[in-house]
Amino acid sequence: MRMDVATKQRQGREEWHPTVQDNNLIAEMYGAVGEEARWTEVLDAIKLRLGVASAVFQRLVADKDVLVPVISQRDSWSTREAPRHDAWANSLHNPRFRRDTEPRDLFEIDSDHRNIHFSPADREALRIGLATCGLGAGFWLGYRTAPDEHISMVLHRHAGDDRDMTDADMEFLRQLQPHFQQLSGLIATMADYKARLSVTEAFMDSTSLALVTCNRNLGIHWINRAAEALVADLPQLSLVRDRLCFRSSDARAAVRAVIAGEGGDTCRIMGDEPAQVLHLRVLKREAAGRQRWGRNLTLFALCSPGTAPQIDPGEVTELFGLTTAEATLATHLVGGMTVKDYAAHRGIAEGTARMQLKSALAKAEVSRQADLVRQICQSLARL
Repeated sequence: MRMDVATKQRQGREEWHPTVQDNNLIAEMYGAVGEEARWTEVLDAIKLRLGVASAVFQRLVADKDVLVPVISQRDSWSTREAPRHDAWANSLHNPRFRRDTEPRDLFEIDSDHRNIHFSPADREALRIGLATCGLGAGFWLGYRTAPDEHISMVLHRHAGDDRDMTDADMEFLRQLQPHFQQLSGLIATMADYKARLSVTEAFMDSTSLALVTCNRNLGIHWINRAAEALVADLPQLSLVRDRLCFRSSDARAAVRAVIAGEGGDTCRIMGDEPAQVLHLRVLKREAAGRQRWGRNLTLFALCSPGTAPQIDPGEVTELFGLTTAEATLATHLVGGMTVKDYAAHRGIAEGTARMQLKSALAKAEVSRQADLVRQICQSLARL
């Protein structure tokens, strides 16, 4: 049952409602791992449980001599006061963000009063700095997820309250400790997956290969920029409400058959002109009975002969050691021009263009124009 914490707040000093049990709170913490919007609600409940002013969940990564928060989840009051808190409490002015304060053991239950790495000057800086943020003394539960990173739940008392954590506070944190370990592992794993996905998507968006993942009803689950651009350029298909739509019912049926594995792995969809023909090729199909994605998804590539890759002549110059003139010729050859057409386009003699091509072939260490085009495409083709 979801907690309605807002109704329990009284003038910024909340009281723990006796009907909300610790086991329910722990269950809500697990639920927040996959639904980040719920963290505010959970942290509000932890505030009620301990009678503190704020509760913040952070993932911190060491960078040289400092600790950098890469994930921060806050209770509702801390969210409203975020600019005020970030000016000091969540900045490098706070001694807690020095690297020498990170947990030495796997688990850590500690406080501003007890941390052995804080000098008297550090503690005074904490007291004054936190007061400017409307906060009192802090204590926390930490778990080291890797040699250079840890996850911490930091709790602050109300402004003017400089008490250390009580035995009851420590007992509650000890009760959370095994669950906090599990939560921290899940959060770290999800953060790693998100980082890998971000890198993968960035790569997929940088390639000239148009890629689409969709289900058997042509619902799009993922599409890269190259595919979006290709769909926008061709008249026979479009994207409508995250669905791939074809102008012809025959084309739609052919694509659905290929996606379902009933019509081979390729198909051709004609446009208004020969250059607008669309080629579809399946790269990966979720096998029936061996579903890993669980949604009958198919990954396929789209291409059209009329859509040439865009090549930066400057990059061709740098990679192959060509002159500007030679690189400009090479990029036009990649785009489908003949040497004769290029010469006419540039207003130069065809013999001059052929001399530039001969020089470019020698520098790229290939003997044929087709080999030069292939090398450039493999190295630099992009949208």
